[in-house]
Amino acid sequence: MTTRFPPRVARMALAMGTMASAGLFAPSGARATSSEVSAAQAAPPITPIRLDCLPSGAGHDYQVGPGAGQLAELDQVPWDRLSGGDTVRIFHRDRPYAGKFIVSAQASAKVPVRICGVRGPNGDRPIITGENAVTRPGSDYGHPLHQSRSVIVVKPLASQGWQAYPRHVRIDGLHIRSAHPSYSFTDDSGSRQRYEAFGACVWIERGHDIVIADNEIEDCSQGIVSRSTDDGDFAVTRRIRLVGNYLHDNGIAGNDRVHASYMQSADVVYEFNRYGPMRRGAGGNAIKDRSIGTVVRYNRIEDGARALDLVEAEDNPRVAMADPAYRSTYVYGNQIVKHGETGSTIHYGGDHTTSTPGALWGEPIFRKGTLYFFNNTVYVRGSGYAVLFQLSTTEERAQIWNNVFVFDRTVPLPLMRSTTEVGAAWTPGGILSLGRNWIDDRWVDASRGARIGGQVLGVSNLLDGSTPPVNLQTLRPLTGSAIIDAGIPGPSEARGYPVEYQLGHDFQPVARKVSGTAIDLGAIESLSGQLSTAAN
Repeated sequence: MTTRFPPRVARMALAMGTMASAGLFAPSGARATSSEVSAAQAAPPITPIRLDCLPSGAGHDYQVGPGAGQLAELDQVPWDRLSGGDTVRIFHRDRPYAGKFIVSAQASAKVPVRICGVRGPNGDRPIITGENAVTRPGSDYGHPLHQSRSVIVVKPLASQGWQAYPRHVRIDGLHIRSAHPSYSFTDDSGSRQRYEAFGACVWIERGHDIVIADNEIEDCSQGIVSRSTDDGDFAVTRRIRLVGNYLHDNGIAGNDRVHASYMQSADVVYEFNRYGPMRRGAGGNAIKDRSIGTVVRYNRIEDGARALDLVEAEDNPRVAMADPAYRSTYVYGNQIVKHGETGSTIHYGGDHTTSTPGALWGEPIFRKGTLYFFNNTVYVRGSGYAVLFQLSTTEERAQIWNNVFVFDRTVPLPLMRSTTEVGAAWTPGGILSLGRNWIDDRWVDASRGARIGGQVLGVSNLLDGSTPPVNLQTLRPLTGSAIIDAGIPGPSEARGYPVEYQLGHDFQPVARKVSGTAIDLGAIESLSGQLSTAAN
């Protein structure tokens, strides 16, 4: 097929032929296949951001802080004895807490364990730093590697047995920083150690129902990591929620294998987070995800080699491929701002390539499903190479509707797709089905001479123009722009995922209310009843 579309009139003629074969994204909506309908499900409920840090009343109240009767340092908390209903309240003080700890509690939904920060008089979160941190003596990490990876690790104690796992734990309201190879700490035996390069501020080695919320996370090799394996259900991190965190200045200069967050879980939800810039010179992605049932909604994602890198379940492929949720990924209501030169904006499928059919790595375990990408605002900056989507093979699809795609006018060639080097048994390129989206009128499918397969369907549904329809500072729709009231219903398998929130000017969640005859394109409603919190 042609890899570089001709001018707009010819592009639209081309689209008329592909629309009929696709059967998708007619202006009035879309028809899903029977297999896609069977995979339909309701969106996971919103996880509230709690700004209080109060004892539960159902367990111990451990207070760490500068006050009389409080524990002075983190290593005085009996971390290995936390149980359902316990609260560890860490109070703000002028100097950071230089400490690190392991969370192994096995609690319940009714009486979870909570570790939370009590803010200072100016609203500052208490700081926990890995730099010169002191580990509680005799801590039962089980392996030295678990100490040298992170400030906070969620994992069972070695004494709890191989199949144990923490559950129903919430960590919120903290400023966590400085687990990075340039720093060292004192381990549980009193020896000085340096942090591993492949580590994180918060490392979830194993656990179910873990919430990481309202934290500032910075200056680590990675912000948050979760891990799963094929050893059994106990070894799969499940129902992980990243909510309202601010991650910034993480990564390692010159390293593209560590990321702002790197999750490999089942049923992971990213919501209301702000992903700020990576550490200067770092080559990692903002969101690196190898999860089952991934939902990315209402986030602000800035920078990263890729904003979203949604790839195969590397360490638990058997569990993933047996779960239908592995084949459906939902990304909606996000604000994405990045430089185009660093890499494709959204990558979906897999990243270990040139495998062979039947192998348990590479292309055979790619996601081979559908990325549902809707009501996002994507602003690509820079003066060079810029790509929106990179789908690994033609066994990956993307349904794309109600988005706004803006490129700086300094970007010489705004590209819809880029190719991937894959094994001989597969064809790169993916299948993109476009509903109504706004896009820069200079866009082309792929760079001249690129050998890319797959298809781009529904081109005639696009709205395009030379003037951005949003304010480039706030990303709010401009008065009178074509994106106002232009939204269409999505495919039936996404109907259970309504767009109900957006981020205000302070990156805090606010309800999104449709202000006209239909939802606006993009991540922000023009008049959603929230004008007091965000300027146009």
